[in-house]
Amino acid sequence: MSQHARPVAITGAGVVTPLGGAPEVWARASAGERASGAIATLPLASLPDAVQARATRAERVTQLVLAAAGAALAEAGLGGTEGAPDPGLGVVLGTAFGCFLTNASFERRFAEGGAPAASPRLFAATVSNAAAGELGIAYRLGGPGITLTAGGAAGLVALGHATDLLRASRARALVAGGMDAIGEPLVRWLDGGGLVVGRPASEAAALVVLEAEEAAHARGARVLAMIAGHASGFEPEPRAAGAGDGLAATVEAVLAEAGIAPEVVVSGAPPGLAALEERALARALGAARPPTIAPKDVFGETFGAAGPLGLLAALAAVQPGAVVLVLDVCASGHVAALIARRV
Repeated sequence: MSQHARPVAITGAGVVTPLGGAPEVWARASAGERASGAIATLPLASLPDAVQARATRAERVTQLVLAAAGAALAEAGLGGTEGAPDPGLGVVLGTAFGCFLTNASFERRFAEGGAPAASPRLFAATVSNAAAGELGIAYRLGGPGITLTAGGAAGLVALGHATDLLRASRARALVAGGMDAIGEPLVRWLDGGGLVVGRPASEAAALVVLEAEEAAHARGARVLAMIAGHASGFEPEPRAAGAGDGLAATVEAVLAEAGIAPEVVVSGAPPGLAALEERALARALGAARPPTIAPKDVFGETFGAAGPLGLLAALAAVQPGAVVLVLDVCASGHVAALIARRV
């Protein structure tokens, strides 16, 4: 590992999917279940009363984030709902579509009823960083509040950005990961050619609490896994014959930063870009390529949540000490890779 690549600890995780949340989602997936619908059941009853009240009046993406983040913070033993905001705690979220559904609803009401029908409540949530803001308010996270987009690779990019912030001592702990909500307007847009998916679209949120390793150990936190390296890149023409240089360079970069070899690869490419991923892995790993798993075959295409969800699924499936390489590849051209070791 390079001198700049200090490992970052995962001390909590929260998942919302149509199959449920952790830990039942892993058991159901291991038993052969597959997501049969796009819409997740929100476990709002497990949230503190004040957060429940906020979630019930929030739009869908924020609801997903509050539910997943609440579970992650509870497992990590961080975050409160009272008192002054803590400037050492922050948020880094990744999303492919952000407030797409909220904008569609706002525009529909405006088109049908004019200005009197426009909803002030919906208007406040028509910016993609609304969910990060709501999360920060709900749990008094007064540090960085960041929302990133990099297509379907946004969740992994968010984990990487959060890792860099912690290495630079910009925060003590961060809630990081990805989410996207699915609804009829988005499905219609996808079907019209917005993105090549190749799997059923499914909403999800997958968030983790990240801390500097020394900070986690100092407060006696249980460490679930360590992030050893990350990288992101771009494929200018992902559907072109022979494409894969961007992903191969990204994999090579994350291997160089982490300084450890993966034992499992988490595939992230949609079916239409599977050949690109195969070429890139062959270039970057050669004959040393380890076995590949595809959590997207279980959960569907969850876009911004896909990378973090794939990471957590792989960590749940491997033995302590195992190293996983997680990929995500989007038809937009965005690619990302991350290496983590289960503790």
